[in-house]
Amino acid sequence: MLEKTPPQSPKISRRNFLRGISGFIASHCLLSSMPVASAGVLAWAEYDTLVLKKEHWDLFYPNLPAPLEGKTICQLSDLHLETLQISPERITQIVMTQKPDLLVITGDIISNSTDLDKVDSYLSGLSATYGKFVVMGNNDYSNLSRTLFNRYLQQFRNLDFTPLLNEASLLPNLNLWVIGIDDPATRHDDVNLAYQNVSSSSSTFRLVLAHSTDCLDGVASYGADLLLTGHTHGGQIRLPGLQPFITNTYLGRHGIYAGYHIINRTPLYISRGLGESIIPLRLNVPPEITFFTLHRGDKPPKHQVT
Repeated sequence: MLEKTPPQSPKISRRNFLRGISGFIASHCLLSSMPVASAGVLAWAEYDTLVLKKEHWDLFYPNLPAPLEGKTICQLSDLHLETLQISPERITQIVMTQKPDLLVITGDIISNSTDLDKVDSYLSGLSATYGKFVVMGNNDYSNLSRTLFNRYLQQFRNLDFTPLLNEASLLPNLNLWVIGIDDPATRHDDVNLAYQNVSSSSSTFRLVLAHSTDCLDGVASYGADLLLTGHTHGGQIRLPGLQPFITNTYLGRHGIYAGYHIINRTPLYISRGLGESIIPLRLNVPPEITFFTLHRGDKPPKHQVT
């Protein structure tokens, strides 16, 4: 692996912003008379792109295994290192301040081979007490030969991450299964394969990772205590009264593209992610790093944003 200083993501100009967003605007006739080309809108979008939010969730389960009481899971998603404007140091500082017990990444870390040289700088400073796990997204499969994709997976292993490609890992000291579903958008998902070695014991907690919610039907049929996903970027650009820029899942097209939900008896979370795609800006959809703390109990989830 070449050791290089990761190239800085280019700043987007007003002209490129307007060019990139023009198709989005054109599809919403209500915006045709609005002064969206103003510098104020661009400044607003640039601000939202960089204002990294920490989402804290306390989740309660009546039958939570005792070893998981108070344990914290940190989720990163959709880093899109090709355009990410948030520094590795900032991400590392936020994650490590919370001292997570588990760290998971739910896909779309890179989009092409030039991003391979950025992976170590963003992930090498991250650690978690009981392990780090990663699943692939649609962009992770883009523009990589099979050889380079294998090299990419090895990078994660060298950083002590466990890639889960339709696989499951048992952490017996926590009574926890971590189940990874490969990317649904590129039809790499095989829920049956991912669950084939997972016991049906009610005394274990099932944490399922997937890039998108399009595997929900299969996951729900087997059962999950928590399904963590990303892919939609929370819409990425959301203007009042209009459809978001990105809703590219079945649930997303039905208005479920961010946050915590219980669907088909499955608690699931859709992360807004860290990076962007198509247009390297966000509007009304700030990036996030998410922390889930597990508790035994029968209370509704508690949510705090910092």
